[in-house]
Amino acid sequence: MFKRPTIFLLFFIIVASSLFAQTVTSSVAVLGVSPRDAAISTTDIYTYPSTGLTNVGVGSIMYFKASVTGQKFAAPAWSITKRPSGSTSSVGTVRHIIDEYNQVVTYTPNKPGSYEITFTDGAITKSITFNAANYLGYQNTVVGGVDTKLSCNTCHSSKVADYKKTRHAVGNDEKLDGINAPTYRATCVPCHTTGNDANPTAINDGFDDLPFTFPTVIGAGNAAKAYTQFPEAMKRSNIQCESCHGPASGHLGVTTDSRMTATYDAAVCAYCHNSGTHHIYPEQWNSSAHAVATKTPSGAGRESCVRCHTAAGFAQFTAGVSTTDPYFDVTYSPLTCAACHDPHKATNKHQLRAATAQLITYNPNDVKTPTYTDVKEAGMGTMCINCHQARREANQSVDAVVSKTSSSLSNSHYGAQGDMLFSNNMLELGGVKLAVSNHKGAAVDACVRCHMYSQNALTGSTVNLWGGHSFSMSTPKKDTNGNYLTGIDGRRLRDKDNMDACAQCHGSTFGGSFDEVKFFFNGNGDHDNNGIVEGLQKEVKGMIIKIMDRLATTIPGVTRSTSTGIYKDDGTFVGFPNTSQTWSKTQLSAYWNAYIAYADHSGGIHNPKYIISGLRGAMAALGVPTAVEQEESIPSTYALYQNYPNPFNPTTRIKFSLPNNGHVRITIYDAVGREVETLVNSDLAAGTHNVEWTAKNMASGIYLYRIQTGNFVKVNKMLLVK
Repeated sequence: MFKRPTIFLLFFIIVASSLFAQTVTSSVAVLGVSPRDAAISTTDIYTYPSTGLTNVGVGSIMYFKASVTGQKFAAPAWSITKRPSGSTSSVGTVRHIIDEYNQVVTYTPNKPGSYEITFTDGAITKSITFNAANYLGYQNTVVGGVDTKLSCNTCHSSKVADYKKTRHAVGNDEKLDGINAPTYRATCVPCHTTGNDANPTAINDGFDDLPFTFPTVIGAGNAAKAYTQFPEAMKRSNIQCESCHGPASGHLGVTTDSRMTATYDAAVCAYCHNSGTHHIYPEQWNSSAHAVATKTPSGAGRESCVRCHTAAGFAQFTAGVSTTDPYFDVTYSPLTCAACHDPHKATNKHQLRAATAQLITYNPNDVKTPTYTDVKEAGMGTMCINCHQARREANQSVDAVVSKTSSSLSNSHYGAQGDMLFSNNMLELGGVKLAVSNHKGAAVDACVRCHMYSQNALTGSTVNLWGGHSFSMSTPKKDTNGNYLTGIDGRRLRDKDNMDACAQCHGSTFGGSFDEVKFFFNGNGDHDNNGIVEGLQKEVKGMIIKIMDRLATTIPGVTRSTSTGIYKDDGTFVGFPNTSQTWSKTQLSAYWNAYIAYADHSGGIHNPKYIISGLRGAMAALGVPTAVEQEESIPSTYALYQNYPNPFNPTTRIKFSLPNNGHVRITIYDAVGREVETLVNSDLAAGTHNVEWTAKNMASGIYLYRIQTGNFVKVNKMLLVK
């Protein structure tokens, strides 16, 4: 919801009150309310949705929120301190008292022009200016009966040209003609046209204020007929500029007093995308970590952080705007819809802002100057990796501390998921070779395939807060007031895990939660060597704790940083040792592997073999006892096992056993016997072997896999389901 108090806000209030008791801050802002939010209750003040813009249609209801920190409300009062001639409307008498620090009131501007609403409470005075106007349509030049010869295209031709290529530009026209519209009906029109407002006081030349009759039959030619029969309404057809920037009749090149606005606020998108049972994107996003305040402060001097922690920063980063540009926007805004999706351009699928990314990688010729490698095979997930990666390369960072040119290893960053998925940026230590799992190749669209899995996004009319634009693999636990519950480490507690996302490839073999997912590497599942085979995530956490405990007890005078860290199950803080102490290169390297594995936050799931082998190497390098791998005996007979997983999509593993050395050929055939691919055609040593097949470009169906070695021939079936 876009009008909810959150635990983060309450936490900030508590901290601010205790630490800065003498500091009082206040603010007044327009609050966006989605149709879903407005429909929750028929007795609260949220009767109709609102975009949250400071430029709205005449007669559209607005919601204003006042907030204070450092003290409670005493005698709060609201007034209209500026209004156009003839306006007599007043602030709503009923308020939504969220708590003693936050309240919301309503106001409906009833005349075109500029307004100012002021909130006062004792010495506190805060005002905000807003504008009310009528809708025109982006190609219309007639304002108040006068042809001004001006339209959006006059000043913004490049934006308009880009916009015309987007889905928004044909949102109503093509559907009237039956294109991409199997269920299009009259009730869909409000969100596919411009200026609609269900509030009966909102008479502002929006599409719904003008004559239009929905066709009795959807089909070719309807849009052309509508433009002839209902020309004024059809000037507002489709999702136009004014849908996101507000009505333009007061604009005409003038931007003062909010006569035109531009914002990254998700409430603008939620006005249509958070209504009904199948429009749930903002509802999911609102539960995501992207929607809450970043840990990193914004502002001048923080440009390198802002590029990934604010919507404006990421938009500029993907557009190639340098952080040294004098117009680089460092102001705070959450990572909203418009951070990832460019409203004006359809260059990339789903109007994503970026289709490329690079990972920082080791340069053997100059450790101080790493190279950058293009991310491949990540599909739409490529965009995520622009931010979810380390900021420094492992060898470079360790070398910098050893050479005393730096005292920090923290630039492995708090979100190194891209590195872990692509088996990048861990160090090979303790004689343990870094191994690789195949999640990168198996998960088409990488991050998106699992974190946005949304076929189970709804249970009846309830929106499940996993998958989709929540980007979460689990629903979060909440208290009775709807606030998120967090653990001792500050992270949200999981309620139910989205195991259906894993079942795409692994079937139901993983159980009902991530805690049940065990991982055996070279025959061993007790990776932290505590005598118990636990879930992969708990094993990885145990390995990190053992590494950090060893570092803390072997480095003289060490102190533990509390800026970020990990906790044991009993609540004991493990922390990360302060790198300003004297460390050996081995200790620094082990620390790096532990930190980047922790910063991945998947508990090993993104790349089990890589993370387990990297941590095992760190343990070995520090002298921490590691798990003993089971020695596998030479099999006594030839065997071709059933592939796993089966059914699969798109990667599966084929296991076979050889009692003797020999030449092996494994071939894949389709259901009619045509050879598809040869997986193995070489001499192999006796033992048990595994080979993976990725059928990314193959059609769903039954396939056969055949082994031939000496006189042994066997064929098994497998099923590809996409």
